[in-house]
Amino acid sequence: MKLNFFTVIRYAHAILAIAIGLFFITKGYEKFGPLKLREKNITVENKDIIVQKIVEEKNYEAPYGYDITMNTMRQSGFIKVIGLFQILAGLLMLLPQTRLAGIIILLPIIMNIFLMHWFFDNRPHENIETGRYFAATVLLLLFYWKPLTAIVWQKKKWF
Repeated sequence: MKLNFFTVIRYAHAILAIAIGLFFITKGYEKFGPLKLREKNITVENKDIIVQKIVEEKNYEAPYGYDITMNTMRQSGFIKVIGLFQILAGLLMLLPQTRLAGIIILLPIIMNIFLMHWFFDNRPHENIETGRYFAATVLLLLFYWKPLTAIVWQKKKWF
């Protein structure tokens, strides 16, 4: 059996989509586990620093601003909504017929995760890790460039 370039690309796309889909199913499921607040920097010992930075200086920079933001998202239940959509996107990405829908659902989620780390977090390795998943999701979406451009650039008037 001779494999041509496009067949290899299709197989690589499928393998990458399934791998990322399984990853986000797992990550989404983890969000339904026990409530784990970020207590690394938000501690009683850091109370004076936190009050000085956030209350007095109105400075929400990392790590305190990020920890408070993540704790608020966890405490409010918003993180579970994100987890639900991660699971949904991951499941849709497992099947070829629904893969595009899963990628489209996942793209704003992973972009938001990446941008939160980029702007709120001060750990460069997190930027690299989340950036890889964001880039892979964009790469998966580019596989569908023809149908997507047909939707965006259609000449049919709706009204």
